[in-house]
Amino acid sequence: MKKVEKWRGSTAAKIIAWIVLSASALCFVFSAVGVIFMFDEGIYRNSKDETRKQWFENVSYEYGLSAVDDVRREQPAGSVESKYFKYGIIKADSLEGIDLNDEKSYAERNFSDKISLEDVYTNSVELSDEDQIVYTNGNFLTGGGVQLMYSRDNSWVSVYADRVCYDEAKGVFVYLAGNEYYPVQTIETDIDGYGSAVFTYDTERKMYLFEHTDGTGDAASAERTAADGALTDVADGDTVAESTEEPLTDVTDSGMDDIANGEYVTFDMFDGTRMDVNHWGNVLLDGVREISMDEIDRVDSSEKNKEDASVSYTTHEDYYLDSNYTLWVNMGNTSPKTTYQMVVILPQNVGTDWNSTDLYVQANTLLNFVYSMRYTALVTMFVSFIIGAAAFVFLMCAAGHRNGTDEIVTTVWDHLWLDVFAVGAVLAEVFVFYVAAIFLINVDVAYLPFILFVTAVATLCMGWLLLLFLLSFSVRVKLGKWWRHTLCYQLFRKIGQFARMIWENIGFLWKEILVMLVLAFFEGIGVLMFFNSDIALLLWLLEKLVLYPLVLWYCVQLNQLKNGTEKIAGGEPGYQISTKRMTGIFKEQGEQINHISDGMTHAIEERMKSERFKTELITNVSHDIKTPLTSIINYVDLLEKEDLHNETAQEYLEVLERQSSRLKKLIEDLIEASKASTGNLPVHLERLEAGIFMTQTVGEFEEKTKEAGLDLVIEKPETPVYIMADSRHFWRVIDNLMNNICKYAQSGTRVYINLEVKEAQVSITFRNTSKYPLNISSDELMERFVRGDASRNTEGSGLGLSIANSLMDLMGGTFRLYVDGDLFKVVLGFAETAEKETKEKIEEL
Repeated sequence: MKKVEKWRGSTAAKIIAWIVLSASALCFVFSAVGVIFMFDEGIYRNSKDETRKQWFENVSYEYGLSAVDDVRREQPAGSVESKYFKYGIIKADSLEGIDLNDEKSYAERNFSDKISLEDVYTNSVELSDEDQIVYTNGNFLTGGGVQLMYSRDNSWVSVYADRVCYDEAKGVFVYLAGNEYYPVQTIETDIDGYGSAVFTYDTERKMYLFEHTDGTGDAASAERTAADGALTDVADGDTVAESTEEPLTDVTDSGMDDIANGEYVTFDMFDGTRMDVNHWGNVLLDGVREISMDEIDRVDSSEKNKEDASVSYTTHEDYYLDSNYTLWVNMGNTSPKTTYQMVVILPQNVGTDWNSTDLYVQANTLLNFVYSMRYTALVTMFVSFIIGAAAFVFLMCAAGHRNGTDEIVTTVWDHLWLDVFAVGAVLAEVFVFYVAAIFLINVDVAYLPFILFVTAVATLCMGWLLLLFLLSFSVRVKLGKWWRHTLCYQLFRKIGQFARMIWENIGFLWKEILVMLVLAFFEGIGVLMFFNSDIALLLWLLEKLVLYPLVLWYCVQLNQLKNGTEKIAGGEPGYQISTKRMTGIFKEQGEQINHISDGMTHAIEERMKSERFKTELITNVSHDIKTPLTSIINYVDLLEKEDLHNETAQEYLEVLERQSSRLKKLIEDLIEASKASTGNLPVHLERLEAGIFMTQTVGEFEEKTKEAGLDLVIEKPETPVYIMADSRHFWRVIDNLMNNICKYAQSGTRVYINLEVKEAQVSITFRNTSKYPLNISSDELMERFVRGDASRNTEGSGLGLSIANSLMDLMGGTFRLYVDGDLFKVVLGFAETAEKETKEKIEEL
């Protein structure tokens, strides 16, 4: 384990792991690319001869395109420089019924061998004049430098639709685009009292197919059917139209009751009206845009002679409107296509040469190489992955560790914002990839060493950037709470703090008003979205007008109760909440809180009176006892000076002296405890060196601790630690604690006194093991007259801890007592004095 920890902190081990990981990554990338290529080409599932045939067919197709291009352009053969390429080009839709051994069947060929259809590779290509065959630098892997660029089968152009019009003469809606009208193909609308209607334009009938969703349409009458027949040929031929720039305003009934579902209609058939503006306020055109009726212009295509027309109906049947309100029109294909049949004799006994420009040779050379490396690449990929993974795991575990320290050591990268670091790393990765891609795209595969070099450099740079980020992330995780060192966290934290500050500093009523306004806003959006009607909106507004004043009145009463309880809890037990204007449960609750306030006030007064009587009783009794006790002590002292020969009388005197001294100590403790608890003791704070008091404690209590069988262990810093305290009171606290330890600590155990400084706070800790079971809480031990031995066999008044606690309060320190089983621990707390003063004192020493 120690050796592993040593390696984890070793810089040399990390460098070696970094190098191993880099080499493994390169091996893995190149071998993985090779394996993927071989899987894609079927190297692992096909035999070598099958793959050779497939690759030779690909080469034959590329060379065949060049030969077809020569025939199409009526150029002499010879654009393909390969002694292995034996081919023939036939102009025909298929090879069925064609004699492949008849020279007249070919537009061009360069062989005279007898062949059959089963012995050769055949393929066909259909070309028009717009299709292009492009020649580029390349080899077998890049397609041989020959690419077929097909023109699009349909020539689409975009035409901006200037406006939407209604043709009164034809009764149809049209888009005006350029100098042509394009009938709107689909119209959807909701009709009040009727339902949803969809009109689909029929280019042959020049009418709309009418469909509705609720099925209430009646069958068309005979007169209507006759009218349909009369309207069928209205739109024949080109007609002209002119915009009147006048919105539709006719208002009549829709006439839907006379139209059957599935009938072909024009819009002028609806009761002789052209549009019902009231019922059709908005329509959806072609499913991509909703338009209001006042946006539609009225035109009449019958007003002008079509020979003089500047605007005519389109002759293009294939067009559509996209979501950007742009018309796409298919202009049709004008160039015919010719089919060329390729017949290629696949070569045999092709040689190998890495520098050859013959694609057959290149394919055969690459084939021999990949088949010899197919299993080596797999093994290399798996082995490099395992080694790289092990090196990566080691680097992640070793991140932040250094020999000679157990703490996590950070670098300059670990002090960057994590999310900023991540964004920078991603941008750098993209930049490296982009630069490498530019180099590789413009380099021929023949320059394989240069390609491999560029790929290796790009892979290493991208891998190192990623590894650097992951190592920094590992260090942050080990330090804990890594998310806090992100710019996003800090921004959201500041925003949250600002929002919390605003929320905490606005009144209760304003909070309620803000919440209600936010809820009302979202409710209003919901009403508008899901209940889009004037009645629903009106009911919602009425509900808010009634509900919100009532809620605000309740909030006012709650706020009064809240303010009252805060005042009572804040030290005003006599505060009374005004319940005059409260109602219901709020008034009842306010009166109960007032009763609680009265009870608390009475209880506090009784407690204060009891405490005052107790203190006065202790003080008066102590003074009353002290006077006769002084006389007893004096007379005992006088009797001890007499020459008494009676041994029994001498023993009685010793008992009187011991018990009178004990009673005197008890009375002094009572008086001091009374003064300390009431704050009547004078306090003179001064700058003290706490370590000196620890040393003094060893000297003063060395004899007592030895008699009690205790081993005193003191730990303190080597440098002086200064506190502000009253030296007399501070020593009295230590004296009380040490006397307590000598009385109640288990013999044969150690007593620990630790002096520590942490974050400008000085703590002095006393720890010992009690000889008596401490089945009592720490709070009870702090009470007066409570002692650690329930049988009260030892000397003591039970006031020591109480006096020490009161004295620490007077000096501005803290006194904390902990009981855990038989472990008794007291922690004294002080604020450390200024660092500058401490350094000056050290220099003086």
